[in-house]
Amino acid sequence: MSRYDQTPHLPRRKRSARLSLAMMGASAFGLTACGQPAQEEHITDIEFDEPRSFQSVEDCVAADIYTRNTCEAAYDASLEDVPRFNTLAECEAEHGEGACTEPNEEQSQAATGSSGGGWFMPAMMGYMVGSMMSNTNRGRSFERVYQEPVYRNRQNQGNWNTASNQATQRISQRNDAMRSSVRASSQRSGFGSRSSSGGGWGS
Repeated sequence: MSRYDQTPHLPRRKRSARLSLAMMGASAFGLTACGQPAQEEHITDIEFDEPRSFQSVEDCVAADIYTRNTCEAAYDASLEDVPRFNTLAECEAEHGEGACTEPNEEQSQAATGSSGGGWFMPAMMGYMVGSMMSNTNRGRSFERVYQEPVYRNRQNQGNWNTASNQATQRISQRNDAMRSSVRASSQRSGFGSRSSSGGGWGS
């Protein structure tokens, strides 16, 4: 999602299709039968549950809400959203002295797809995980997991509760933007917002 700092960062990997689908407000490609034209499938409504904060993957697994695979995937995806900087000085200028670190090999792999270092990020304190339900004009519902990193900066000074509150605010801003995007896309397509039930993917 959009970052809230202006410092130039290293290039990011392409974001997961989990949330870009909702940002576009539509999934192309309906089915064709008997020579009929394909019907586009549009997301008409999205719903978010209350995100839960975890300080580690093991903390997430112990909560017995998500599977281990989901907890691990959400943690890796959250690392993609952590601000990244070319130098320690750039990172500390943005997030505060002592708030930044060079990622370990596992974090670097998750964030960039490479185990190579040479860049810096605010120290990870944990992450938040929630579920998003997308409803379509064709009466289907799809569940996705969304996530947000919890990291140190000069405002929270490494305080877990404050950092979690800041992550919650970022989630709220992002989810509001996604709802607006879907609503606008549905209106352009001639569909009103509605909820629907049906089979989908669980977490």
